[in-house]
Amino acid sequence: MSLQKFPGFTDIHVHLREPGATHKEDFSTGSRAAIKGGFTFIIDMPNNPLFTLTKARLSQKIKLSKKKAICDIGFYFGTNGENIPEFKHVWNNKQVFGLKLFLNHTTGEMLIEDIGKLEQIFKSWQSQKPILVHAEGVQLAAALALAHFYNRKLHVCHLSQDTEVELIKKAKAKKQAVTAGVTPHHLFMTEKDVLKMKGFAMVKPKLGTQKDQDSLWQGLQNGTIDLVETDHAPHTIEEKKADPPAHGITGLEAALGLLFLAVKNKKLKQKDVIRLLYDKPKEIFNIPNQPHTFIELDPQKPYIFGQDTFETKCNWYPYKDWQLYGKVEKVVLYGKTVLQNGKIIV
Repeated sequence: MSLQKFPGFTDIHVHLREPGATHKEDFSTGSRAAIKGGFTFIIDMPNNPLFTLTKARLSQKIKLSKKKAICDIGFYFGTNGENIPEFKHVWNNKQVFGLKLFLNHTTGEMLIEDIGKLEQIFKSWQSQKPILVHAEGVQLAAALALAHFYNRKLHVCHLSQDTEVELIKKAKAKKQAVTAGVTPHHLFMTEKDVLKMKGFAMVKPKLGTQKDQDSLWQGLQNGTIDLVETDHAPHTIEEKKADPPAHGITGLEAALGLLFLAVKNKKLKQKDVIRLLYDKPKEIFNIPNQPHTFIELDPQKPYIFGQDTFETKCNWYPYKDWQLYGKVEKVVLYGKTVLQNGKIIV
């Protein structure tokens, strides 16, 4: 067993909580969690308490991230259907990687329920950058239909049910420009974990049945699902213990170790990890090159997750004390070593 070199990986789905909820996470702690987990490029979602619905709000986020982040961060623009005139001001911004829509209830209410409003959004987003949707059930079917009608690239976030996998499979069979992601928690946890972990396993979309999880793995293996996205969604321990608990699960520092666990268990091959966290994100979202950037780890070496300190501000993961594989030992970003012997040194 020895260290191997891998590209710096990409997580296309994180919630870094800044501005507006920095008691949970911020650009500094979130980017440190990314580096600790082997991610050198991450893309932040728009549903902060101060929604990213205007060019000014977007500029504020970019400015804050440049001051505090230790890895590269991109952004999604958000919409509630009331800010369509703003689209043309942001879709050519090189730090915007798509438009995010929320068609089901989740953290931060940017919910779009009006089908007429939804159609106007798809019609008006005249960009080659994808539209991303949090869409379950009927809402997913509507998003697929509108994306097909208006010839828009569609990325469906965090698939969680076997019926959703089947919808994506059928759309791809018809050559529709649709891609899909899945989270580590939907791959490694089920509804049974909610009984054991209570609020710490509460998430949107909710954890599914064993049948759902089996379908997600099958979709990942056969290419129906294109990539793994953490949906890193930090909340404080107090917020997760509350009644009702905040919905969201942390993922940045655990995702890579979980995928190498899947390699160990022969659910994936090592080349699949590179495909799911580097090749496909780069292809789908046109992620820029990061010259002289790489990570080093031993993919066959086991470690107990959580034995050292977490970088995420909320300081918890549901995978604590799990035996994972491939702890990140070194990260070099643009020729500068930022993590050495598993410790951040910047």
